[in-house]
Amino acid sequence: MCGRYALHTAPKKLAQALGLPLDLVWQPRYNIAPGGEVPIIRPDSDTGEPVGANAHWGYHPHWAGASAPTPINARAERLRESRYFLGSFRHRRCLVPADGWFEWTGEQGRKQPWYFHHRDGTPLAFAGLLARGADGEDTLAIITEPARGEAKAIHDRMPLVLTRESLPAWLSPALEDPDAIRRAVRHEPMECFAVHRVSPAVNRAEVEGEELLAPVEGDRGSGSSV
Repeated sequence: MCGRYALHTAPKKLAQALGLPLDLVWQPRYNIAPGGEVPIIRPDSDTGEPVGANAHWGYHPHWAGASAPTPINARAERLRESRYFLGSFRHRRCLVPADGWFEWTGEQGRKQPWYFHHRDGTPLAFAGLLARGADGEDTLAIITEPARGEAKAIHDRMPLVLTRESLPAWLSPALEDPDAIRRAVRHEPMECFAVHRVSPAVNRAEVEGEELLAPVEGDRGSGSSV
């Protein structure tokens, strides 16, 4: 799954790294948790050009009842068959900028966090889905896929991280057919990522600070590939 991530790259630098002409504003965050507003990139409703916006991380379409689920993730392999997500997959795709994400190993109460990131330090773009909520604000689910490579030793799911070349297609309003969308986008190869063990302090969603990303003793080696 993807239940916690970090975003600290400055907005202009991130826009340049992703090749998107954006004017985004945010403060560095090192422990972003579901249930709050997060920066996203979506097509402008009039021009179709990429724009920065915010969305509530927790997907709940306005047409769903109050008792309907509010998932934070959507499984990539089930999107075409999902009544809950299919409309957004076809018409309301977005990107979630990030610098890395956290996963956990161990038993409840003794969870050990691990931090995944690009080996070269460049920012990432998670694939996301938007749905208009009952209050008129956008709600968000981050798409996940089965974990690949050695990442499977830490968790069985991981966020769908798109290649830079895939970003225009993912954001294109003209692309609506699920099969065409899948043919047009690619996920980042696992050799692009590194992972290291971090402090359990990140387990508390209210804790912030760049020290949360620092490697701690007992890891697989700072910057080791996954």
